Amino acid sequence: MRVLSMRERIEQLRRAPRFFSIGVPALCAAYLALAQALGGAGPEHFIAVASFLGLSLWSDGSRRLALVGMPFVLYGLVYDSMRWYEDYIRSPVIHLREPYNFDLALFGIHSKAGVLTPNEWFQLHTSPILDFVCGLAYTPFFFIGESVVLAIYLLFGGHERRAVRFTWVFFVSNLIGFSLYYIYPAAPPWYVAAHGFTADLGVRASAAGAVRFDQLVGLPVMASFYGKSADVFGAIPSLHVVYPMLALLYGWRLPRFRLVAAAYLFLVCLSAVYLNHHYVLDILIGFLLGLAVMAAFRLAGGPLDERARSLAVEAGRVPV
Repeated sequence: MRVLSMRERIEQLRRAPRFFSIGVPALCAAYLALAQALGGAGPEHFIAVASFLGLSLWSDGSRRLALVGMPFVLYGLVYDSMRWYEDYIRSPVIHLREPYNFDLALFGIHSKAGVLTPNEWFQLHTSPILDFVCGLAYTPFFFIGESVVLAIYLLFGGHERRAVRFTWVFFVSNLIGFSLYYIYPAAPPWYVAAHGFTADLGVRASAAGAVRFDQLVGLPVMASFYGKSADVFGAIPSLHVVYPMLALLYGWRLPRFRLVAAAYLFLVCLSAVYLNHHYVLDILIGFLLGLAVMAAFRLAGGPLDERARSLAVEAGRVPV
């Protein structure tokens, strides 16, 4: 692996698309100015911008990584920005009974207390083992980390087109999912359990059953993340299950990864219900959303015929 000199890096940057040399610095500066004007840019904003800017300017190799990483950066920026405008775009109708009644009718569990939704049944049958396993699976380090690691592996494993397609499907799925949060705001099961079927826009986000994981490990991992959720009524669709589903499908040609990814997808689906974050309905709509976005990209960009379009590069010849 050859390390480029600064002169070579500058020459590569001159030949690079102007989007990286001019567009990215301009967009980064504009974003930081906007964040500062609206509420003050925090350390996380500067770290994200500096990281993406560095990848965009460093070398041709790092720009390949920036191309794949861009959708993840955009995902984070869009999610963070929702706190600025969510109250202005949310539908005034909050759906509290419909998701609950759907699960009760189709997936209701008969018990001594009557017919219960899967969420209600699980809250009566918790287990420290499930609290730990489901809580661990539901941390953002895993359900987002899996997608990031897979994208990098595909990129440097000679499947650049698949990596780029995967990350942009990831971003667009999130964008549509976030939009649905405000077009069809729906209460999660923990909200109904705690506040009933009355909409209260003043209620703050909650870690719900995931707080049991925090109690086990002695750290506010879930409370610090889910307690700062952008929208309490953003339950439909469940984007938590979209991420591992997309990772499973785009990493399907990796046999060992496929087995682990399938098990992890099942675990995330179980966790979403067990931790009282989502109804089964939310999960099903999440699956439909991810598959629909994949289909749209396939129609627009064609199939991923990697035998004909493989971009494999010898590891020792990649400039860094």
